[in-house]
Amino acid sequence: MTSKPTEESPFGQPGATASRTQRAPTAPIVLEPVACDLCGADDTEPILSLRDLIHRTTGLPFTLVRCRRCGLRYLNPRPILAQLDRFYPVDYAPHRRGRLAAAARRWLLRRELRALWPLLAPPRRVLELGCGSGDLLQIVRELGNPNVMGIEPSASAADLARQRWGLEVVRGTLEEARLTSGSFDVALAQHVLEHLPSPSATLAELARVLRPGGTLVLWLPNAGSWAARVWGPAWMGYDAPRHLYTFDLETLRVLLDRHGFGVAAVRHEWVGIEWSWGLRLALRQRGHDGDALERLLGRLHLPLTVAATPVSLAAALARRSGRVRVVARLRA
Repeated sequence: MTSKPTEESPFGQPGATASRTQRAPTAPIVLEPVACDLCGADDTEPILSLRDLIHRTTGLPFTLVRCRRCGLRYLNPRPILAQLDRFYPVDYAPHRRGRLAAAARRWLLRRELRALWPLLAPPRRVLELGCGSGDLLQIVRELGNPNVMGIEPSASAADLARQRWGLEVVRGTLEEARLTSGSFDVALAQHVLEHLPSPSATLAELARVLRPGGTLVLWLPNAGSWAARVWGPAWMGYDAPRHLYTFDLETLRVLLDRHGFGVAAVRHEWVGIEWSWGLRLALRQRGHDGDALERLLGRLHLPLTVAATPVSLAAALARRSGRVRVVARLRA
């Protein structure tokens, strides 16, 4: 699992605090070809050319491909694992939030977790992958379950979670943590799966760590959404090169099934962040990065998000929203 903190809140602005100046590279970016993580085939077709429009860490284009065998979308070739951290700015917004974004995110997380509380209530033991600064796990504790642990590859984010909340956080990846088999009842992965070098490997490890009948809750972008179709390369759900994979619900179901998980519920999110960001990223895609109109849209981000909510709500009702929450159960 690469260094990936929790995603920005629906009312926040991913990358809004990131510097426009790219960090001085220590070495040229090296790309490597990879086989399909779902079926193992090496038979793809290119579908989009993507650039880092949100954080602008590089001007290098990346190719999104589709596996001809199973339909999985992923970056190929992609940066080598040793270089993935360079695409997460030191002030990556999910680690360092302003007060308004932090307050909005906590309010939304609390709503989410109250809805999920029958799955999270004590004495269940809860594990979060990519826990970032620990906000989600702290809310689980505030709601009444102290039996929580986080896994976080970023040293600075893990330290922040420990210092701010006193959480038990293991620094590293799930595979490196070597947790006891069957030691957790619930695993949470909020916008993590798409960042992983091998979602299959992490799901296999989760199937070992969870008890039989345990629950996995995933939040992730939905490539089968209206927003993905409308915005194309400017859809925020692609977010190359941090998002190495892009799932639709069909490829996600197949991947989960291969590791013993059955999908129990899918919730389509309705907040309009993808549409407000789509406008901004479409301008950047067309070379208007930093001009007066793009800056104006940045200042109007929150009202645009609210204004776009009816469109996002319609997509959710049609089960075509760009962000979904999936609950899966590990078969006993």
